[in-house]
Amino acid sequence: MIKITINDKQRSVEASTTLDTIIASVLEDTMGYAAAINQSIIPKQEWAATQLNDGDSITLFQAIAGG
Repeated sequence: MIKITINDKQRSVEASTTLDTIIASVLEDTMGYAAAINQSIIPKQEWAATQLNDGDSITLFQAIAGG
């Protein structure tokens, strides 16, 4: 088990957990959401291949278009 923080809440997850797995456990619909690990944006197409590490801080937020 590893410890991560997701939107300021600590969790323990399996060491093999990927970003898309943890996001699916938090959000019903990921449409319009963006994710960052340790303040670095992870493109949505990379979520399934992005392995989480002990101590990672994940931020999920709604992407808002504007100008």
